[in-house]
Amino acid sequence: MLRRLMFRRLYSTKPWTHAEASKWCKSFSKEQIPKSDLKITVSRSSGPGGQNVNKVNTKVDIRLGIKDAKWIPEYARIKILQEANVRTTKDGQLIMVSDRTRSQAKNLEDCMEKLAGVIRSAVQVPKDPDAETIQKVKQLEETAYMRRKDRKQLHSQKKVQRKSKGPDY
Repeated sequence: MLRRLMFRRLYSTKPWTHAEASKWCKSFSKEQIPKSDLKITVSRSSGPGGQNVNKVNTKVDIRLGIKDAKWIPEYARIKILQEANVRTTKDGQLIMVSDRTRSQAKNLEDCMEKLAGVIRSAVQVPKDPDAETIQKVKQLEETAYMRRKDRKQLHSQKKVQRKSKGPDY
């Protein structure tokens, strides 16, 4: 029973099918992100760059209110907020920062690419397994179960042979 529950959980379906999510991801681009939902701030970047670092605001910080972004599917918004490798605030703001280059425009472009990448990865849904894959998994589970039973039986026989057979032996 437990194996069947694990199998169902492993291949659970999402609100969107793989085809719908793939179609959405292909049509989505960074230009489609509403600028009204973004809060863009610039500041002085740290690191090498000579006097340019001290004079020019090149570091770009973009914040997107995930909870308010209704153009992102609901399950993807939840997934973004739960991801460990994405910076978010307690009130549901997604934070993207870039100070890679010495140009503010290039850093803004880099932030938008990062943001679009995070959104695309959250929308993606794994393919549902076909019947052949499910059959292979079941067969592998069955053979593993039988191997385990055989090993236990051999171990049990070994223990029985070690027992004393009475005072005459």
